Order: sequence, then structure tokens, then C-alpha cells
Amino acid sequence: MGGPQRAGHRGVGEHPRLGSPAMERPARFEHFRFLGDKRTQVVHDLDRCDEPAVIAELMASEAFLCFGPDTLAEARNRGYHPCRCQEAVAAAG
Repeated sequence: MGGPQRAGHRGVGEHPRLGSPAMERPARFEHFRFLGDKRTQVVHDLDRCDEPAVIAELMASEAFLCFGPDTLAEARNRGYHPCRCQEAVAAAG
């Protein structure tokens, strides 16, 4: 119980890397995976997003929020739907 973490161990909420490099997360949101756009009710998965310009524009607009718990299910509970890049990933997988 409670011993030191092993090298390569993923903690709660961390996910394995996908084939593409992960986008750098915005400041203040480095511990969150899902970021919602209040203007469009779209949720972005920061681990899978391959369009950093979209996230940069969202951060500049200051019309964003994070979810607690940080899950896609919670975002959907709040009326958000996945961004187009997420829908393409879901359809391919």
C-alpha cells in the first residue's frame, strides 16, 4: 500500500499515449483531459486533439470550462458533445 510509484506507472486519470504526440495542455489545465467550449457546447479531449489552434482560440475566448469528474460521461451529462476530431476517432476505433 502507499509505496513509491514504479517507473512507467500511470496514476488515476492518466491514459496511455496514442500514436500521435499529445498536445501541450493549456496552463491551469495540465491535470485535466476534457475541456468544454461554452459557446458551442463542444468538449475537446486534450489527449487526442490534433488541432492546437482550436484550443488556443478557445483559451483566448475565455469561454471554456473543465469537468469534475474529468470524464467524457460528465461532459455529456452537462449537455456537451465531442468535437469532430473525437467523432472521427470513435468511428475509426
